[in-house]
Amino acid sequence: MTRDQAKQEIKSRYADYLQPAKKHGTYICPLCKNGTGSTGDGITVKPGTTHLKCFKCSFGGDLIDLYQREHGATMPEAFAALCERFNIAVDDHTAAPVKTQPAPTSAPATGGAEAQADYKAYFIECGERLTDRAALEYLSFRGISLETAAQYGLGFDPAWRSPQAVKNGRNPPTSPRLIIPTSASSYLARDTRRELTEQERRFAKMKEGAAQLFNPAALTRAAENAPVFIVEGEIDALSIIEAGGEAVATGSTSNTHKLLEYIEEHGTKATLLLCPDNDEAGRRAGRELAEGLQGLNIAHLSVDITGGHKDANEALTSNRAAFIEAVQAAQRSTSATPDSVTAYINSLMAGEIENFRRSSTRKTGFENLDRQAGGIYPGLYVLGAISSLGKTTFIHQVADQMAAAGEHILFFSMEQSRLEMVSKSLARITAQRDISTACTSLSIRGGRLTQAALDAARAYTEAVQDRMSVIEGNFACTVSFIGEYVRRYMSRNEVKPVVIVDYLQILQGEGRQTVKEQTDNNVTELKRISRALDLPIILVSSVNRSNYLAPIDFESFKESGGIEYTADVVWGLQLSALNDDLFTKEKSIIEKRERIREAKQEMPRQVELVCLKNRYGISSYKASFEYYPQFDLFRPTESEDAAGAKRF
Repeated sequence: MTRDQAKQEIKSRYADYLQPAKKHGTYICPLCKNGTGSTGDGITVKPGTTHLKCFKCSFGGDLIDLYQREHGATMPEAFAALCERFNIAVDDHTAAPVKTQPAPTSAPATGGAEAQADYKAYFIECGERLTDRAALEYLSFRGISLETAAQYGLGFDPAWRSPQAVKNGRNPPTSPRLIIPTSASSYLARDTRRELTEQERRFAKMKEGAAQLFNPAALTRAAENAPVFIVEGEIDALSIIEAGGEAVATGSTSNTHKLLEYIEEHGTKATLLLCPDNDEAGRRAGRELAEGLQGLNIAHLSVDITGGHKDANEALTSNRAAFIEAVQAAQRSTSATPDSVTAYINSLMAGEIENFRRSSTRKTGFENLDRQAGGIYPGLYVLGAISSLGKTTFIHQVADQMAAAGEHILFFSMEQSRLEMVSKSLARITAQRDISTACTSLSIRGGRLTQAALDAARAYTEAVQDRMSVIEGNFACTVSFIGEYVRRYMSRNEVKPVVIVDYLQILQGEGRQTVKEQTDNNVTELKRISRALDLPIILVSSVNRSNYLAPIDFESFKESGGIEYTADVVWGLQLSALNDDLFTKEKSIIEKRERIREAKQEMPRQVELVCLKNRYGISSYKASFEYYPQFDLFRPTESEDAAGAKRF
């Protein structure tokens, strides 16, 4: 069978490899032995897939991934061992990669429906012109020596025209180009002119052939724990090589998956040093790559060698000596103490401080809350309250206010439909404008579209534009679905959204688990996503029924997973009446219930947000609100903040 068929066959044979656990349909984890005792489920299998998951040691992946982790093997080693174990014969018909001269620079091109061009002769011809004056001047401008350029097969074409454009019947003008091969059938052509028009700048970097990695052979030839830098641009990789390092370029922020696929296929013993471009797209690609490498169990570090410059080449040309020292310092960080605080202070701390500082500008839109919370930071927030107290309405109003302020919001609604959520927004706006003529969300859903409701719809769409998304969970949403949706949204829109999940007790689990285990795992996995993607996730939770007649505290979340220990910020909504002396004394339950009933009948209801835990500032605080449930509206009660909430 083919290699791909063999992989699928291996992945499907997990039951032949693993020992059954006591719980039916689960298996003993060879990494942590989960499933051998009286408690613990062992490894579960996602229904309809070959994806394995151990919630004790957090392993997730297929059988090949598990073998790699268990035996410390590379992907090719694991594949070969499992083929032998299961007596799987793989057809050996894959041609060896064609080498370009003077040196190989990339992996073989993948197949396609259309025959690929063969540029080997063209590369040799361009290589012979590498000593042309224009080529040497450009290399000098970029800080790249002729020796390095020749070693990696670079060339020069003084009158380049895009072969693909010519093939498509166009007649592009000629331009002088540095030719950087990435495979026998692909290359990058960089315009070498110093002065370019706006139109010429658009086409200054042109790729011919399928997108390929630059110099991926560095991954397979690296010795154990040898440092290999991962950058975006080919010129950046050459800059690091010029400084004495080893580097691979993805060619684009959208090509991180190609690097992961290459490593999964060929393996590597190197420690990868991630050096994305110093911009938002680069940082996002760096986070995605780090998460992918973690899943493949590949040693990696994020390092800063640019010294505040946009990329490695700009750093090289600005201060060559400083750049060489930065490269050497980063290489030293892959020693026996790669996680030392000194390495962190020297390479990462300043950037992470700046990211944290920027988060302080992200506000809820309630001035009384923002004044104490400081901002909405990357991390896991939990908002809890008893039923009918407006926890969904509160966080939905926060979402609308943040979207109106420019934040992108992904609101995963497990229980309420998009119609319900949008009608809440419109009812709220009508009440903010004139509560005497306001519409209820129920009347809007019933088709009573008054002029006030129509005006609210126009104002709402103008304010939030396309930044507010409501994703209906339909009681079948999982953490995996949320993570995949968020990553896809970030990739397509190049933003970091605020994620809201409403609510925890309806969020489905994966595999066979008790309700407590499912809840614990979902909280932990959402925290993991918030850290990996560096964004805020706000999780709505119910509280224990036994706490309905007592002020909210951590006991209220006792049945809701490890919230106290996992969440970064824990908020609770409660009726202000719970501050009455009645609830601090041994009074009858009947009296307390009657006071709660009265408080719920008040219009507006007096509600307060209580902060039980805060890793980002004041450890505990309160913010008071008036709640108008018929109009889905919260208003700060403090007089100076009454106009503080965002109006549409």
